[in-house]
Amino acid sequence: MNRLKRLNRLAAKARQKNAHLITTAGLLSMFLVVVAGFDVVSTNAALAAGHVEGNPAVREVQAVLGTWWSAPKVGFHLVLGLFILWLPTRKMMFIARVVVIGYFAIFINNIYVTGYLV
Repeated sequence: MNRLKRLNRLAAKARQKNAHLITTAGLLSMFLVVVAGFDVVSTNAALAAGHVEGNPAVREVQAVLGTWWSAPKVGFHLVLGLFILWLPTRKMMFIARVVVIGYFAIFINNIYVTGYLV
């Protein structure tokens, strides 16, 4: 419980301290959700082209939920975006940048394997 209180104080302090970090957090949160949407669309295109999902956990979710597999994935990314907004520290901004770049790379790979990007 003390860790949660400490984290909450850190988050409140970070939100009050630096307006630049707040702006960066907003942009990175938006990019994360948008790129996650691109990932879902490109994954569906890759699946339609006969490819399989590379992530075993997502593959299992796809098997269970069928066409609704993307709902928990997008929901998870919305929660991550809110967490980035809640805790706009320099460390969090670095992690968010890495995650956004990684998801963009996955999106580009999906487009490449479907043949839309040669």
